[in-house]
Amino acid sequence: MDKLKKKVIEKMNKDLTDNYDAIYQSYIDAKESRDNDTKSSAGDKYETGRAMMQQEMDQAEKRLAQIKALKNELNRLPLEETSNTVIPGSFIKTTSGLFFIGVSLGKVEIGDQVVFAISTASPLGKLLHSKKVGDTILFNGQEQTIELIQ
Repeated sequence: MDKLKKKVIEKMNKDLTDNYDAIYQSYIDAKESRDNDTKSSAGDKYETGRAMMQQEMDQAEKRLAQIKALKNELNRLPLEETSNTVIPGSFIKTTSGLFFIGVSLGKVEIGDQVVFAISTASPLGKLLHSKKVGDTILFNGQEQTIELIQ
């Protein structure tokens, strides 16, 4: 399981980096398009095009900031810390599946294994917080028992 936890963390970091790079490239493309847009005789068309490119740039900047924040949050988690209870950075196995507690990135696939990366602020994350192996929670009408915490 320790190897799987490490692979999940590496995959999340890689996915965040890849996503950041793709969005950054779209930001650069929009900036170049905006800067290279030449004023035509149809002035309104020129202004509309520039405004649209600026909107794309603004959206990309927001998304880049969100990804940076997620990456920083992931890197600040106490990943090497061991605990008998579920804490941020815990990798847990329940009767319903595998979960990484700390950063909300959704489904992370490693080979044929599926791990759900959830935030401590999520409804399930709140239920799991401070629970121990053997504890049972009720989530969406389904009981889940914690089998392992790393």
